[in-house]
Amino acid sequence: MTMSSTDAQALGHLLRRAGFGARPSEWDSYSRLGLAATRELLLHPERVNNPLDALGAQLDGDYVDLDSLGSTGKWWIYRMVHSPRPLEEKMTLFWHNHFATANFKVDNPRWMWQQNDLFRTHALGNFRTLLGGVARDPAMLVWLDGALNKKGQANENFGRELLELFTMGIGGGYTEDDVKAGARAFTGWHFDRETAAFKFDAALHDDGVKTFLGQTGNLNGDDILDIVAQHPSTARFISTKLYRFFVHDNPTTPEIDNLASVYLSSGFDIRSVVSTILASPAFNAPTTYLAKIKSPAEYLAGTIRTLDCPMAAAGMVAESLRSMGQELFNPPNVKGWPEGRSWMNSMTFLERVNFSGGLVNEMSRHGIMAEKLRGAFKLQNGLRLNTAEDAVAAVWSAFLPGHIPSPATSDALIAYTREDKQPTIHFDGRASGLTALMLAAPEYQLA
Repeated sequence: MTMSSTDAQALGHLLRRAGFGARPSEWDSYSRLGLAATRELLLHPERVNNPLDALGAQLDGDYVDLDSLGSTGKWWIYRMVHSPRPLEEKMTLFWHNHFATANFKVDNPRWMWQQNDLFRTHALGNFRTLLGGVARDPAMLVWLDGALNKKGQANENFGRELLELFTMGIGGGYTEDDVKAGARAFTGWHFDRETAAFKFDAALHDDGVKTFLGQTGNLNGDDILDIVAQHPSTARFISTKLYRFFVHDNPTTPEIDNLASVYLSSGFDIRSVVSTILASPAFNAPTTYLAKIKSPAEYLAGTIRTLDCPMAAAGMVAESLRSMGQELFNPPNVKGWPEGRSWMNSMTFLERVNFSGGLVNEMSRHGIMAEKLRGAFKLQNGLRLNTAEDAVAAVWSAFLPGHIPSPATSDALIAYTREDKQPTIHFDGRASGLTALMLAAPEYQLA
């Protein structure tokens, strides 16, 4: 059954925000499912078999080198492109920026991947459980100096960022005394550098009485995590970040109040919060469509998926991302990437255009582009359509279903497709250029 234009736009919006877009074959499958069933499937990745986990273990040390940051970054991009669980991978990207940890200090790509897999495992799970894993994670223990935290010489870095950036947020109601008490509670939390396994050293732990957010006792690190996970400020802070990630930057107070209530009543269940967001009127409002600038990772992975392109044709993807302003596993600081308009300037936009243009040229050189276009248009004898308007509509619907170009973009693509401003078209020689221009269009930079 063919979807209405309205439903197609809503489905395209969902697949861009809750994933990295869709290949033509995936679009057909999701269209048959419908909007509500697709949303449920995305929210329950455990229902979909993912062969990439076993494949990664099989390839580690051979085609994938998790001791190399470039190889590790490329493997993650491969997962973004090929995972049958797109929301799980999208949430892994969200947590990577939320618990921003950088290899330029950790200096161990394998520990960075271990953290990345922690985010994936708990992507839509219990926030308190995720917090416990992050606090024990070797990359985080190095990044925020938790491994140096010991009785009598408490290091406040993790305790401070736990409150300021990971849970309650600036102005969330904590004091400097709470930061100090929290730091004391995490003393003795270390890890084995040979095995990367967490270990607790009681001899280095401050077991004295502490007062933290109004609670007094012989508090340890897990007590601190319990207290902050259930704090109303954490409920609002996490809800706000998730709203801005999936919807737009200006939530209303009632919207955040509702999400915070879901967070608390569900026992800190992230899936429940995200489910509420994806089903909300704000998320599904047409004014929300194409209202967020794609991050470099979203643009790159989405473009490879859009073209259904072999990874081999994409070249040095980790390096391309770095040139666009987002080196995976190396956010600029503990606050992560600022996102939004910061992604776009003359240099980073040019890198996007160069990447997508290079991708199209490489596919054309190997005959892949013509093959895919023929398959998309079901054409038998060359790539010829009646009018330039037909050609542009066909390319756009083949690669970007549910994603409507603006009149200005459509006019520009039609003008390019015509021969010397004549009504006739020469699509054979212009198909690749038309596709590259489509990927450089302003609205394609948006999700």
